[in-house]
Amino acid sequence: MRAHVGEAIFKARWKPAPNVSEGIDGLGPLYNAASCFACHGDSGGDRVALVLRLSDSVYGRQLQDRAVPGIEAEGRLEVAYVTETRVLGDGQTVELRKPHPAIAEPAYGPLSADARVSLRRPPPLAGVGLIATIADSDIRAGADPDDRDGDGISGRAGEVADPATGQTVLARFGWKASVATLAQQTSEALSVDMGLSSAALPRPAGDCTAAQSKCLSAPHGDTPGSGGAEVSEEEIALLVAYLVSLPPPVSLADAGADEERQRGRALFGGLGCTACHRPGFQAGASSDHEPVRPEVRLHSDLLLHDMGEELADDRPEGSASGREWRTQPLWGLSERIKEIDGGAITGLLHDGRARTIEEAILWHGGEAERASGGYARLASGDRAALLAYLSGL
Repeated sequence: MRAHVGEAIFKARWKPAPNVSEGIDGLGPLYNAASCFACHGDSGGDRVALVLRLSDSVYGRQLQDRAVPGIEAEGRLEVAYVTETRVLGDGQTVELRKPHPAIAEPAYGPLSADARVSLRRPPPLAGVGLIATIADSDIRAGADPDDRDGDGISGRAGEVADPATGQTVLARFGWKASVATLAQQTSEALSVDMGLSSAALPRPAGDCTAAQSKCLSAPHGDTPGSGGAEVSEEEIALLVAYLVSLPPPVSLADAGADEERQRGRALFGGLGCTACHRPGFQAGASSDHEPVRPEVRLHSDLLLHDMGEELADDRPEGSASGREWRTQPLWGLSERIKEIDGGAITGLLHDGRARTIEEAILWHGGEAERASGGYARLASGDRAALLAYLSGL
């Protein structure tokens, strides 16, 4: 029941304050989406495909392209793509595209000289509840920051200060492993994407900065009934209950896989891809109701890795540098490919630049350069087998 209520909140469209219905107002003043579903679901013309993360004293942490009446939006995100051709070992070519984001019609002039920008697509949510149950010690056990085994892979655990205690804890969520819990992730998304305050982030003006005085003085929806915020702690807990209820993606590659996919799976391991895309973890501690700990087959070690200059955004976040990214889980890849083909999502990787699995592989650099180069040198039949395996995850 709590998950169903959380789903209703997840899909609810929030309104600007003041509103006659207490409890659903407080949107903005600046925002990107009026609902969680707009970023993580199919909401037609309101769907948010990409956002621009910032580090700027005037525009704040993210470009908000929408605003409540009486407030000017910060600008409009425009993305131009520069293409390059990659030649594979057998002479075949692949066209890659690299995004170059820009702010059209900026409300406060150009970004500061030292501003950092990072294009992001909304991350998939299926199975995040299971990811939350993985023991910290299991994730940390895979870290090898000094590459003591000499395999060229030196993943390290993302860390962040616990908002409640101030102590340093493991972070496993977010593109740069900068968030420790689903509650924190939810609170941050409500604040930055929708301008909604909570107990964890009691800022009714959301991402408005000191340079945006009109934005800071706009009406807000903080109410005593919500604990002096726009979203109560109970509503956050209900949203988390909904996220936890989302089932993990179903893999087609490991259940009854055909011979080609089995060969692709062996190639995936042989190239060293599993050094970062670890096949799975065990879920949290067993209980009387669940005596067997299920396997979380997410194909990620949930660690930070240097992915090279081509994927670098030069924007540190949490404990991650501008070149580091958390290994993206590959489960559900089959569904995401369908969504790309259907126009539901922009593409793969953090900024959606890759339109195919092959493009995503070829963008890998840094610690993954050896594996990416190995893929490029494969015979066409072996590449097809590997792609068939990945397209079934």
